[in-house]
Amino acid sequence: MEGNNVSRNRRESGRDKNSSDVSFAVPPPSGWLDRYNKYLDRYPLRTKMITSFCVSAFGSALGSYLSASANEDRAKIRSKRNNGQLCKTSSEETMLAKINWVDVLSYAIEGGLISAPICHYWFEWLSVNGPSSNTASVLVDQLVVQPPLCAFMFICLDVLRASIRATIYQFREARVVSKSVMNALKVVPTSWRFWPFAVYFTFKYLKKKHYTVALNLCSVAWTVYLSRGAGDGGGGSEH
Repeated sequence: MEGNNVSRNRRESGRDKNSSDVSFAVPPPSGWLDRYNKYLDRYPLRTKMITSFCVSAFGSALGSYLSASANEDRAKIRSKRNNGQLCKTSSEETMLAKINWVDVLSYAIEGGLISAPICHYWFEWLSVNGPSSNTASVLVDQLVVQPPLCAFMFICLDVLRASIRATIYQFREARVVSKSVMNALKVVPTSWRFWPFAVYFTFKYLKKKHYTVALNLCSVAWTVYLSRGAGDGGGGSEH
């Protein structure tokens, strides 16, 4: 009996321990900060790029929302002064509709893929090769480097905006999705005459580390086939 009681107590204590572990599975904010610092130490560039991507997107979304809200408030004031009527489309506009999503994506891409790597390597270089004085380092950064980087940022943003708008136009007006599906339906049966054998012999005779290289070499022949317009797959004759 005593042995059964002991085993029962152990099981109950084990369940209590497991339940306590589950209840504290989510770390406190300080735990998240410690984990973020570890990622900064282990993957500095990748962590900064992801951080800049998210922060830039959030800042752009918040800025466009506040700007749209301010414009809406000014429109309300003008409408009250004029005839006391408010346009329904302005008052019924949702929060998501007030956000300029093209700008959000443009700022996110520019911040994560362009500004973050540049700033990462620039500050690494400045900390090693720059002036020993913090004041002098700030002056070098703000007077020499940041002005051309700011101009470059606006150039990238304009290019990204134009590219995103063109892409959206292509998807909406040029029937990109339907054309791509039709091309894939034509090309996939032909691909089964080539790729299964290429993948099979790659797996059979090569080491795992050579898989990607070998299949990339095989893709040269496949790309040539598509570029000649077979099935309108890559460089098809239909424009």
